[in-house]
Amino acid sequence: MDIGWKAASAVSLAGAGLVANLIINSAWKLVTGHKPPQDGEEAAQASVLEVVIFAAISGVAVTLIQRAAMRRANSWYGGRDKDPLELGN
Repeated sequence: MDIGWKAASAVSLAGAGLVANLIINSAWKLVTGHKPPQDGEEAAQASVLEVVIFAAISGVAVTLIQRAAMRRANSWYGGRDKDPLELGN
């Protein structure tokens, strides 16, 4: 068990999630002119289609940003053989 790699990958994934959230929320507000339908009043006033579109965009963006962050952490940490985001790990 390589505790250093586990720490590096955890920090990488957490940072990628925060960055993805900031990017998605900013882009949504820029494009639509209002806050994303996540919680509270925005979610109650949003249509089902708008919520589904936001969820799909968010899911894809977070996945892509996390994959890029893991690849970067992998190359920084010394080139691991396996990608921890692949199934079966």
